[in-house]
Amino acid sequence: MNETVALLQGFRRICVLCPHCEEVVRLSDASPYFRSRAPRTAVDDLENLNERIERARTRLADQEGAIREAAVEKGRLEMKRRLGSIARFYRRQRIELEDLKLVFHPVDYVAFRGLADRRCTRVEFIDCLARSNRQERLQKSLDRVLRAGDYSWITMRVADDGRVSCE
Repeated sequence: MNETVALLQGFRRICVLCPHCEEVVRLSDASPYFRSRAPRTAVDDLENLNERIERARTRLADQEGAIREAAVEKGRLEMKRRLGSIARFYRRQRIELEDLKLVFHPVDYVAFRGLADRRCTRVEFIDCLARSNRQERLQKSLDRVLRAGDYSWITMRVADDGRVSCE
């Protein structure tokens, strides 16, 4: 084993002149030209695998933006569909659409009365009639907590870079 290591280390000390580009290269770094293809090695397989992984990473990175955009658009369309179906309710309740935030869970909407005027005076939770026992239990639980005053209020702000700060 020591002889093999010594031989390979010796190849690093031997320099050759490339007849094609006339550069001086170490023998260990040289890529000799063969008339036939050199036999495949495990290193070749590993390099191919690394290239495939890099292509897949690039493809996923490209798709990530499109997937995120599609999800945002889907949410926007769902919001418009829901708002369109209940717009009369909001007009009757005198809720400005800018004061309304779609959250889906645990309730469908949260109305921050006066938010559009930068003077929020009241927060209202708006949800459809319960369609399941689970949803009904959730609504009753939320009602009990709010009536008992068993909650605290923390304002959290999420920056564009994902940092969260609390006030």
